Amino acid sequence: MAWKKNRAKGLKDFPDLQYVPRDRCGWDTTLSALAYGARREIEGGKPDLAAWAARHGLPPSARARSLGDEVAVLWHGTSRARAEKIAEHGLFSKGGLWTTSDPFIAHSFTRGRSERFAIEGAMVCLVMDRRQYEHERDFAIEGAGKIFRFHRGLPPELVEYVLFHEEARFFGPARAKQPARWPSAKLKRREGKWAPAQKAPVRYSDAASYSTVREFAELCVDRLLSELGEVAAIEVFSTLYALISPWDALEHAEVFDVIDEKCVARRRRRSKVPTFRARVT
Repeated sequence: MAWKKNRAKGLKDFPDLQYVPRDRCGWDTTLSALAYGARREIEGGKPDLAAWAARHGLPPSARARSLGDEVAVLWHGTSRARAEKIAEHGLFSKGGLWTTSDPFIAHSFTRGRSERFAIEGAMVCLVMDRRQYEHERDFAIEGAGKIFRFHRGLPPELVEYVLFHEEARFFGPARAKQPARWPSAKLKRREGKWAPAQKAPVRYSDAASYSTVREFAELCVDRLLSELGEVAAIEVFSTLYALISPWDALEHAEVFDVIDEKCVARRRRRSKVPTFRARVT
């Protein structure tokens, strides 16, 4: 994966989109981790991992839900080959192993390895009970309190999600019943245009349906704004491209158009992630 910075329209106004691949079909699901990072920045703490998963068409984490305030969500950036082994055998390293509560840090490491060794990167999301790990005995905190260096291995049971290039997979021990996964859109070409694979209009919710990919995108953005109040651009992109199949049915320009139509920018002080609220009509 060539992690060249994106030069998309309006990048100056969307700094969180700097690593969105230029090609529609080049979307990398590791960027979903950046959406979690953006939500973490917006909320100033720990976002709801189960809700994040549901927005990306993934099974919500029952473990994260059950642990409540005691949950520790950590990220580890690595290669695809190593991520598959981590899911099977867990994390281990003779010199200690690094994880972080900030996906932006883990993603930076993943990009670096991808560029240096010309390999495909991946992101591992771990969920653990913070009460089971003692500071200094089990781990040390570095990097302004965001990097956790464990002195011993972490078992595979702690791996909740692995985000690969083509998909994100759930590895957790149990799925939460709520929130339900967001509806996805399966599309195919008809007469040179993308259309729902099902007979249109397709039901989105009890009160809404869609007949085009643009209408589906608008419904998703409306729901994001309704549930979250304010959103980052990366959250819009990651949610849409996680739910739409195939990816190239939706162009980047269309996503920007939906943001322009539905949202108004909210300037937040001392924040690296600009956010948007619903446009008042």
